[in-house]
Order: sequence, then structure tokens, then C-alpha cells
Amino acid sequence: MPDRDPAQLCRDLRRQLVGSLTLYCGDRGVAEELAQDALAKAWQRWDTVGVMASPEAWTYRTAFNLASSWGRRRSAERRANRRVGVDRPVSQPDTATNQAVREAVAALPPRQRAVIVCRFFLTLSVQETADVLDCAEGTVKATTHQALGVLRTSGLIDEPEEVTTP
Repeated sequence: MPDRDPAQLCRDLRRQLVGSLTLYCGDRGVAEELAQDALAKAWQRWDTVGVMASPEAWTYRTAFNLASSWGRRRSAERRANRRVGVDRPVSQPDTATNQAVREAVAALPPRQRAVIVCRFFLTLSVQETADVLDCAEGTVKATTHQALGVLRTSGLIDEPEEVTTP
């Protein structure tokens, strides 16, 4: 597939990448920066990324890795600010429903948060999610089940879990 175009990949992925990172990070501005960084990395490494079976999965994995690094830096910054007594200003709230979803998803552990974003925001299959997160399909299924359980107990999901059989 050497005829793939990095510009087309960027156009195709940008919107959903920003949306998924907004859910993952809870901050659209940060999500836009992280998405841009991930797309830039894909473009810079196009000789390698462009011949992969799924450049999209590589880009999402890179974006989630960047988001995890951002989260670690943000956490360290908050700890340092608390030590010196500096409070960060609170951003303007979104609509109540959007805010509730963002807060509930943001409260999940990173792996559960990434699975929820991939499965329900990006509507990726179990296999595609496993590719993006570089894990087994069984891990995706188990992590999805755990995350949905947490979201149910938070009151965000009020319908019972559907069991589907092939």
C-alpha cells in the first residue's frame, strides 16, 4: 500500500482523534494539541507507518501514549502546585450531560478509559481496539466489562448490560 497518502490519513482521523482524546483527557484544547502531535508523528514516520496494516491504529496508539504522558506531567504539576499552595482556575462547565460523561470517563483508570473511548466513541471493534491498545481481544472484553460496571455504579448508565451471542 505504498500509494497511501499521509495527508488523507490526517484528514480522515483528525476529528475522531480529537474527540476521543477529549474524552480521554477531559480537555478539548489539550486533545487538539495531542492529536496534532500524533498526526505529525505519523506524517514524519510515513515511510514506516504508511506500509503498516493499520496506520490508523498506530496513530491512535501514539495519541493515547502521548495522552498518558500528558496525564503524568499534569499530575506531577498538580502535586507541585499543592505543595506551594497554588490553585488552578476551574474551566467553564460544559452542558450537564457532557460534563457528567467526561467526569465519569475521566475517573476511570487509564486502560479502562482508553477502551471505553475506542469502543464507544470511536466505535472500534474488539479486534481494532486490541490493535490500537496493543493488547489481546480478551483484555479488551474484560476491560470493557469492568469499565461499564464502574460507569453503571456511577449512575451514568442505567440500562442493564446486553448479552450478545454470535
